[in-house]
Amino acid sequence: MNVLLVALNAKFSHSSLALRYLETYCQREFPQIQALEYNINQNIQEIVADIINRKPDVVGFSCYIWNIELILPIISDLAKVCPETSIILGGPEVSFDVEYWLETYDAIDYLIAGEGEESLLRFLQEYKKSNRQPTAEQLKSVPGLVFRIGDKVVQNGQEPLDLSTIPPIYDGDLSKLENKIVYYETTRGCPFRCAYCLSSVMGQVREFPMDLAKKELRSLAATGVEQVRFVDRTFNYDAKRAFDLIEFMIGLDTGTRFQLEVSGDILTEPILQLLKTAPENRFQFEIGVQSTNESTLKAVHRHSNLKRLAEVVKFLKDETTVRVLLDLISGLPDEGFARFGESFNYVFSLRPDRIHLGFLKLLRGSHLREEAESFGCVYTERAPYEVLYTDCLSYEELQRLKRIDDLLDKYYGSRFERSIEFLCEERSPFEFFNDFAEKWEKSGYHWLNHSLVSLYKILWDFYGEEDSDLLAWLCYDFRVNESRQLTPEWMGGLNNRSRENELIQSNRLSQILPELADLPPREISRKIFVEELSFKKGTEKILFYYSELNRSAQVFRL
Repeated sequence: MNVLLVALNAKFSHSSLALRYLETYCQREFPQIQALEYNINQNIQEIVADIINRKPDVVGFSCYIWNIELILPIISDLAKVCPETSIILGGPEVSFDVEYWLETYDAIDYLIAGEGEESLLRFLQEYKKSNRQPTAEQLKSVPGLVFRIGDKVVQNGQEPLDLSTIPPIYDGDLSKLENKIVYYETTRGCPFRCAYCLSSVMGQVREFPMDLAKKELRSLAATGVEQVRFVDRTFNYDAKRAFDLIEFMIGLDTGTRFQLEVSGDILTEPILQLLKTAPENRFQFEIGVQSTNESTLKAVHRHSNLKRLAEVVKFLKDETTVRVLLDLISGLPDEGFARFGESFNYVFSLRPDRIHLGFLKLLRGSHLREEAESFGCVYTERAPYEVLYTDCLSYEELQRLKRIDDLLDKYYGSRFERSIEFLCEERSPFEFFNDFAEKWEKSGYHWLNHSLVSLYKILWDFYGEEDSDLLAWLCYDFRVNESRQLTPEWMGGLNNRSRENELIQSNRLSQILPELADLPPREISRKIFVEELSFKKGTEKILFYYSELNRSAQVFRL
């Protein structure tokens, strides 16, 4: 029997965790089952043709809010060309409102609601037994299956899976995953009940065996995957288990980075002290702050100790090499534009490596979707069901926040650190980014692509008249981060390398950087830059040293 499992990933570099589970779980009994991974940027008709050419008996699709609108036209065409092929959909997007899917889309033959491993296996067993014509009684025996009997939609009850029965999914030859972003989980479920999240309706936390997790993580690290992203909803819900896994990952000899979603305010002291021993670039922690507004947090059934969170983030930044990403969600109940600005300023004050502004999605099955009318929330009819406006946040204000998020991606946490800090000295960070977003839109820059150098120039054009020191800080940031480019003339760059030659010929350089003493002058000149930065208080001569070990320059004042 020819069974295909299909995923449309968000990016080429991503891999589908769900397909690996399903394929591995069913493979012993159905060795010909095959997982196909496409991405949402590929041509839909090419995907349809590829599936049809494989002549499947059954095709299963893994459905999420980011791919469902592409999967629907695929299955429509597939059903027309291959009416004998059975089409089955699963995943979080179709696990709720199941009647809607089967009543609206004739191309869907079956749904699997909830966990799919055992359900898919049992379905395929009955399907094969019946020579592709399973009876109603056979279908009723499959947990989580949703199907039609005449005009009636039937939904079977779900059965939680014993996670220890799932075979290893990262075993054998993993060479295709080299340099990929791989998703992984050591638990399912979440101890918290945030109203906007589907994990709140998944029941209690269940754990995969610890020895299996360590074995697979070791295999992924040895393969050389670029990043392992844990999808555990709260990695550190069990402090002892989290400590054990983090200690294990620290001990791996690998360049792989591990990204964990953690609850920052419950990170324990032993874990924090352990993280001081982690190698550079080993961990990235994503921490969902979401809001600092007490009434908003109460409305979404969320609790946060903001004082403790601030202490933890400061420790991670000052004492460890962990990269910290902080998330906010706009469009939550009882948080208007100005109040969201307070949440923004709090997060900015913690100086994380990255700030991400999310926009509320009213997910099928979530409590907040059911309560949308209570806070005047209007959202898009189709996935991803993103908020359009609420009773305290207008559509125009949400669009402004999207522009701010775009500017954060361009300017925060990377190449403009000192310049942005300088521009936020006389106003709050939210006031600055709101003003910046307004200027950006009025100039029509949101319609254009921008080179890296042009981003520096735009900042100077918008704010140079406010304070001439900005030019020096822009030059400073440019030189720290752009080792291969000459300083633009509008920044005051000489570009004749006279300052570098003067320093190389003196004894001063060997005192500052003795490791360069035995190198020929030409090679030294490729590793250093000297700039004279003019501030109102005076001129500073600064040496920027670009070693192969660091992506950004080391800075020495001369």
